[in-house]
Amino acid sequence: MNEDLRIGVFVCDCGSNIAGVVNVPEVVEYSRSLPNVAYADEGKWSCSVDALSAMQQAIRDQRLNRVVIASCTPRTHEPLFKQTVKEAGINPYLLEFVSIREQVSWVHMKEPAAATRKAKDLVKMGVAKAALLEEGEEIRLPVGKDCMVIGGGAAGMNAALSVAAQGFRAVILEKESRLGGLLNRISTVSHEHGEMAAEEIVMRTRALVEADPNITVYTSAEIEEVKGYIGNYKVKIKTDGRSESFETSTIIVATGMRELKPEGLFLYGADSRVITQLELEEKLKNSQVGGSKSVVMINCVGSKNETRGCCSIGCPVSVKNALALKQLDPERKVYVLYRDLSMVREEHFHLDAAKAAGVKFIRFPDDKYPEVIKENGDLKITVYDILSGREFALPADLLVLTVGFEGDESVEALRGYLKVSSNAEGFFQERHIKLGPLDFPADGIALCGCAKNPKNYKETCEESIGAAMRVSIPMKNGHIEAEGIVADIDLANCNACGLCYKRCPYGAIVINEEKQPSVVKALCKGCGLCAADCPRECISIVHYSDEQLLAQVEAALEENAEKKILGFVCHWCALGGVDMAGVSRLQYPTNARLIRVMCSARVPIKLIERAYEKGAAGVLVAGCEFPTCHYISGNYACETRMKRAKKILAKKGYDPEKLWNVWCSAADGPKFANTMREMVKQLNLE
Repeated sequence: MNEDLRIGVFVCDCGSNIAGVVNVPEVVEYSRSLPNVAYADEGKWSCSVDALSAMQQAIRDQRLNRVVIASCTPRTHEPLFKQTVKEAGINPYLLEFVSIREQVSWVHMKEPAAATRKAKDLVKMGVAKAALLEEGEEIRLPVGKDCMVIGGGAAGMNAALSVAAQGFRAVILEKESRLGGLLNRISTVSHEHGEMAAEEIVMRTRALVEADPNITVYTSAEIEEVKGYIGNYKVKIKTDGRSESFETSTIIVATGMRELKPEGLFLYGADSRVITQLELEEKLKNSQVGGSKSVVMINCVGSKNETRGCCSIGCPVSVKNALALKQLDPERKVYVLYRDLSMVREEHFHLDAAKAAGVKFIRFPDDKYPEVIKENGDLKITVYDILSGREFALPADLLVLTVGFEGDESVEALRGYLKVSSNAEGFFQERHIKLGPLDFPADGIALCGCAKNPKNYKETCEESIGAAMRVSIPMKNGHIEAEGIVADIDLANCNACGLCYKRCPYGAIVINEEKQPSVVKALCKGCGLCAADCPRECISIVHYSDEQLLAQVEAALEENAEKKILGFVCHWCALGGVDMAGVSRLQYPTNARLIRVMCSARVPIKLIERAYEKGAAGVLVAGCEFPTCHYISGNYACETRMKRAKKILAKKGYDPEKLWNVWCSAADGPKFANTMREMVKQLNLE
């Protein structure tokens, strides 16, 4: 035994949850035989106050410097045990967690002998990794009290006001000559009980902004450069022909959106009587629709098809404007031609009012849009009505097209400056649709309003407050803190290829003038994508190094490898699916030996090759369900690497079909259990 290492193994009975299936005393005795294990003990309820206290005493008495906990899932109890070993004097990153409840006793309830063998293997894998663990620490980065808001529309102004209300400084950058954004072109804004003039909203909000001493406004502003990261952004802008430079700690992106022009559709661009809803808004605002006695609106023009989704706000806008036209002239004929009406609850007020005012609604089939005919200079729209089963020919003095939207024209440049992503429709992409709906991947940058997707005024204002709260948290704390699971780069063999810098989802890797990379550790999330991609293997991830993962592979496959499936599962969704299978008591074969990684993108091809070399029956790499990877692009990177791995394996004479790749949501226990059953069946392990 290496006298420098004293590993303690604590195996939990979890009442009968584990001990009712697994022979825990046998696992404890086996643990004592493993290299570097100085102490092993059985606990009835290891997470109880008394058991935790006893564990701390054993750590002190036995002079342990590494700890392996064999109990339930790390997703629920790892923080508790980290704190416990920390209080006992051990760095919390010298703790390794082994799940023998969700991965063993609950899913192999009818096979106690096989379950016990599997539990021993998992403990053996945990001990092998624990011997190589290194100390880690939380990292802090100072954050000041300055926020730059890009965009001076409704979202930008309200976000700035919310930031300023907390005593922080806000700088608004607006590319136009005045604040207001799209509100400057809109006639009215809907609310639950009526309408409000958009111009009045702009005037009120602008007055509040201009009167706030904590807000600085730059109009006609163009961003020329943004460098740095949270707490340390350096910005160059051009405004009114002069250059300005300033520093800021956080950023809110509120760049808004622009209406798509339906060129070539329904005579748009060829006849001045064919306009869009936004152009109608301007006419309503300027009282320029008086002569139109028959107005026809066609919804879902150029959207809600195979290339573009629902525009989200087209239906309520068309209803609002149809009602406005009727209110201006009750004798005017107004028709709304629609596929279906997508209205939230508070918008039904306007729908009922429009119907009561005499607006006619005609529903046409998805595959049979209305047609526009020009006869003797007059416009006529033919439409088939699903509800009546008849075709109508409607005269139109004005034809209004309800079209979709795309991101502002500044999106492309900002993507480069901020190192963030946008989707195919030109809107900025949030970090995670559920876990980070107002965040970008990089800390300290939030987004809101129509910079993300089309939305109404109420939603825009709500999101702007939310974005302000997101950036206010680190400004209020004065710092951000990152967990110690971070990347570390050894430059000795680095060839400055730049892959790590280019592929980091968080912009946590920067390069100097010599193109040498370094990690801003407070920004690193520890996904491990960079380490798995590094061609020179210069990057290590604290707690998930290549050596540590390889030690688990070797331990898992030391005996009877031909009967085992080696699995790499991401800590978030895939391991959640594993846990859900356990909670649901879904029984599946005992062949799997799972290795936890933070992200499926952490798994390098060399580890898969090593599993094949050791004779594994199969290899599984499991990650988050597309497209919701907790590390933004991790599962995409993994998928690409798995395809490459199969080609490499085939060239080396291995069967690439023994490498499986599955995407599993945290709630989908059945999917994981079925994957295990199917692998066992196809690999002839039954």
